[in-house]
Amino acid sequence: MAQTPGNRPLPKVQIVPPSPKPTPPTIPNVSKPAPVSKKPEPKNSPAPLDATIEKILVKGNHKIEADAIRVKLVSKEGAPYSDEKVREDIQELFALGYFYNVEVDRSEGSKITLTYTVQEKPSVAEIEYKGNDDLEETELKEATGLKPYEILNMAKIREATDKLEKLYEDKGFFLARISHRIEPSKEPDTVKLTFDIKENDKVKVKRVSFIGNKKMGSTKLKTAMITQEGGFFSFVSGAGAFKQDAFDRDVQMLNYLYFNEGYVQVKVDRPQVYVTPDKKAIYISIRVEEGEQFKVGSVDFTGDLLFSRTELFESTHIQEQDLFRYQVLQDDLKSLQAKYGDLGYAYANPIPRTRIREADREVDITFEIDKGYKVYIGKINMVGDSKTRDKVIRREMRINEGELYNETRKRESLENIKRLGFFEEVAFNNKTPKGHNDIMDIDVTVKERNTGTIQVGAGYSNYNGMVFNGQVNQINFLGKGQKLGVSVDLSKYQSMYKGSFTEPFFNDTVWLVGGDIFRSQRTLVNEYTETKTGGAVRLGHPLAPYLDGVIRYKLDRTELDLDPTTGDKDLFPVETANGSTSSLTFTLEYDKRDDRFTPSKGIYSAVSLEYAGIGGNLNYTKGTATFRYFHKVLWDIVWRNNLSYGFISSSDPNRPPPFNELFLLGGANSLRGFDWFTIGKRKRSKIIFDQAKAAGMSDSDATSQALRPFGGSQELYYNLEFQFPLITEAGIKGVVFYDIGEAEDGLYVADFRQDVGFGFRWFSPIGPLRFEWGFPLQRKSQFGENAMNFEFAIGSPF
Repeated sequence: MAQTPGNRPLPKVQIVPPSPKPTPPTIPNVSKPAPVSKKPEPKNSPAPLDATIEKILVKGNHKIEADAIRVKLVSKEGAPYSDEKVREDIQELFALGYFYNVEVDRSEGSKITLTYTVQEKPSVAEIEYKGNDDLEETELKEATGLKPYEILNMAKIREATDKLEKLYEDKGFFLARISHRIEPSKEPDTVKLTFDIKENDKVKVKRVSFIGNKKMGSTKLKTAMITQEGGFFSFVSGAGAFKQDAFDRDVQMLNYLYFNEGYVQVKVDRPQVYVTPDKKAIYISIRVEEGEQFKVGSVDFTGDLLFSRTELFESTHIQEQDLFRYQVLQDDLKSLQAKYGDLGYAYANPIPRTRIREADREVDITFEIDKGYKVYIGKINMVGDSKTRDKVIRREMRINEGELYNETRKRESLENIKRLGFFEEVAFNNKTPKGHNDIMDIDVTVKERNTGTIQVGAGYSNYNGMVFNGQVNQINFLGKGQKLGVSVDLSKYQSMYKGSFTEPFFNDTVWLVGGDIFRSQRTLVNEYTETKTGGAVRLGHPLAPYLDGVIRYKLDRTELDLDPTTGDKDLFPVETANGSTSSLTFTLEYDKRDDRFTPSKGIYSAVSLEYAGIGGNLNYTKGTATFRYFHKVLWDIVWRNNLSYGFISSSDPNRPPPFNELFLLGGANSLRGFDWFTIGKRKRSKIIFDQAKAAGMSDSDATSQALRPFGGSQELYYNLEFQFPLITEAGIKGVVFYDIGEAEDGLYVADFRQDVGFGFRWFSPIGPLRFEWGFPLQRKSQFGENAMNFEFAIGSPF
């Protein structure tokens, strides 16, 4: 039978530097705990059988109220006396954790007075942390959870010490040592608790070496590990820190990596760790016995077969693999579980029975299926949604109370709630009501995140100069799932002021209602300045799973001003573009990305058609189509694709569409190897031609300079990217890209412009900051195209 990584005991690594043996803490001026005691009764005066408790007295208490102590007693005034109940009283009082000693006195006679004398533990009046040079005291307080004036509890103090050591380990101080002292305080019946911290230097992993890995390279093995060798950027990324928990996971991942390549008999030995004499660095050696690579042999099914073997094989893919791949096997188990779960068998358990045939180097697999019994959905409860209203979560559910269990719809419900973006964590916790094995109650447990952001950013772009960005957004306004946003973008040649509101479930229906107001200004250097002011309202409705339809009405006013020096009124007749636009836009949007902000898999597609001519004096028809595909090809490398097409035509056959609505490419959001709005149809400016001739240029040079970007009635471009992590802890990712596209009246692939490039992205608190260098292919220097174009931008390109 094949052994999986999860079945293996994990090696533990302990680094214990020489240190003096700790001594147990002493508590000055506080009596040590005495053993549980009950004063012996006189031998000649046992309690009468009919004795009752007349009165209960409490002595020795200073901080704990007598009534609070009496409530915990099993013995009650007016009740019959019992030695057994008195023993239970003592146990209950000690269980409170407030007392060092408890004694009980009993009076003689049939009417008994019980006197409970307690010795209270002191309160911790002051908590001090000493020696914490690298960690803030607020972090330490949060880790321990201790607060002043709590009753002294040695178990909690020991637990707090362990938590501090764990905190330091997570920060890379693996050799940090924590001790505690308890001293008398100035206040009576109180003590002072001091944590003495010896941080020592961070332990850095200098080298990770593998021994015996002949078939899988060390670089590939290191890539799968959280524990990384220290490098130049360690101070930013935290790489090089040794953490026991991470290292345990690393050993599992090494086993997983080999299992996924068919090495089912691999053995990863206990890692050997060497600490340098100065205790500042460690060297890790991991011995591997790879074994042989195994293929997939026969695959079969047994047990409760509710489907034909043909149908079951349609749900599995392990039989299609050339090598035994552990991840494919796990995916097949999930698929089989879902197949049975969709029939109501919530606890269906497909077990892969494997048999290794060493002579043939093959692994035979038999899926033994136990279907269990049918289950119905009981109560669905929301847990942890202190801000978000229950209905916001419930409307994303695809399962309902009382229905037959369905695994696929349950998974879709979980994905839908995660896609909202309101929660850091989402989990479905299942439980079975007592005596009802055919019922499943579900607790939808969420951990809310801060959905409101105030962002302010600044940067520099080679086209726009200084860039300022400010946003106030709330994507879960009032806990109703509404979106409210205000944004300001300012730069040398562009500005945008925008406010928006969206109610995705208007009046608890599935209708979306929203609105926008905006004012923008854009300058095309040496040509004209465009100012738009307006607003829009939106109405949407889901048409199918992941497919929405939206209708938008927009009314805006456009004002265009020619550059007084170089603006050509013959080239840019502003009187044909100035005026008001009243338009309707119809949009179909399909979105099945795993994350709307940083997708790593899934598809997004949208088609829209805008008709301008419902009033206003500007008439045109404009359409766009977008298709985006995201796929994680290996580890955290994401293949990102964007294909966009647009067209515009005039609604008036005697008048062309407004020239400012034509398409131009170039810049951070389309073709990154070229300057903003420089790729597309060009027209000759007579003014610039005459100025160039007057400056002594030849006709050809003057013509090149006079050919100004004008815009085409169509655009088509494609962006390809591979995005990969550079410094994971700092949120920095690298990217390589290829762009191709054109904007003309007629599109011909032979005329398309292309570029390649690279860059990095920092997913900062103010949003993704992009730094990208593009290199045009077959650049046209006569149009002033540079060999390299640098772009800085805020926000994802797609």
